[in-house]
Amino acid sequence: MTTTNQKPELQTRLQEALGLADDDFAYHATDLYVLAKPGVLEWLTANYDHAANIQRFVGAAGTAWAGQPALDIPFAGNWK
Repeated sequence: MTTTNQKPELQTRLQEALGLADDDFAYHATDLYVLAKPGVLEWLTANYDHAANIQRFVGAAGTAWAGQPALDIPFAGNWK
């Protein structure tokens, strides 16, 4: 089980496969957010069993991700 001081397994897998930085990820409750950089959605579709549950969004104004496309991956973030 992932704890709050460890990266979620899916984040680690994405970073190893695509070279993403820690700043390309965020968390809210149990969800993992990742910037929708080239190749991310394709990798998830091919390698993540629950890819059908991923939702797209655009970063809100006033945030570090403002205007950037991103993905919300339910239940793939940190669990307490």
